[in-house]
Amino acid sequence: MESSEVNELLSQARPQTSEGADLLLDLRDLLLNDGHPGTCVQCFFSLLGNLDRPGSLTPLRIWLEEHLEVAVRINGETSERFPVRFGKSRNLQDYCENTFEFIRSDRSYQEDKIHLSFQYRVAMAA
Repeated sequence: MESSEVNELLSQARPQTSEGADLLLDLRDLLLNDGHPGTCVQCFFSLLGNLDRPGSLTPLRIWLEEHLEVAVRINGETSERFPVRFGKSRNLQDYCENTFEFIRSDRSYQEDKIHLSFQYRVAMAA
């Protein structure tokens, strides 16, 4: 991602604390350097709670939802992928609990251990 794109996504975010400012800088670095998508989501939710105007992260939220997906892994193999949709999740734990509930109620996996991870969407072949 280009520096100008990252700056535009984060331009309206005004953290209330020095910890929030650090999160904003960390998130900027992650986006510029194709950092781990799970860490990007973690920073997003952490920063969201440190803003006086959480809506200022809407452009970033849209970008994350367009470029990230959740991979469902069972026994080390990816079974499926689906788009990240934060919905009304207030924090990362809330999002993860909702996602696990969705997987358990909407899918018919028989395995006891299901691993979910964030990843960048795989580009479709032209």
